[in-house]
Amino acid sequence: MTHPFRRRAALLLFGLLAIVPARAEEAPEAADDAVSESAAEPDSTEAPQGPVTLRLDQGFRLDLPPGWVLEDAGEDPGDASGRRVVRIVCETPACARSQEACTLRLRTAPIEGADDADRLAGLHASPLSRYVRLRAVLKSTSVGATIRRPLGPERFGAHDWIAVETEAASRFKSGLFAETVVDGRYLGAICKTCETGAVRHRAARSILGSLRRVERAAAR
Repeated sequence: MTHPFRRRAALLLFGLLAIVPARAEEAPEAADDAVSESAAEPDSTEAPQGPVTLRLDQGFRLDLPPGWVLEDAGEDPGDASGRRVVRIVCETPACARSQEACTLRLRTAPIEGADDADRLAGLHASPLSRYVRLRAVLKSTSVGATIRRPLGPERFGAHDWIAVETEAASRFKSGLFAETVVDGRYLGAICKTCETGAVRHRAARSILGSLRRVERAAAR
């Protein structure tokens, strides 16, 4: 009478032993998935670095995208007040190849003219002034440099600029040279890059396009 019961019990125990190892083999894979998701979670929730506002003399302000820094920043990486010439450089991994940088220049004296449009147009109104300007940018670029985009008006953000682009000889940096006048105050930019593609100076144009002037700080 007891043999059929023992046989069924033995068959049930054998079935359980066969199922448990199969489930145990799946556990490491599930654990690996959990670890991978957990390891990836900090990267997905990490907050991106925002732009830094660069404060210049005469109330000028510019926004530096992530990876761009003020050279010789001192105690305050966003404050270049007290200097008429400043240099900003890109330190992103991509810029290890392109080596992008911009030099910003201010003038002490205001620019004369009826308004900013008149003042800007007057910077290179004469053929001699335009010739001198083009010679200067080519010399600043490299021996054998050429004009890639002619000297003329260009809009960056809220302001009009006079800009010219150069194409450097091999192993030299090409340049974007731009000037503007805001509230009678002059700001010039020389931006250079090793990038040789059709799209270049994108970050530089973005930085120049963020330019504004804060009146209450203009007297500094």
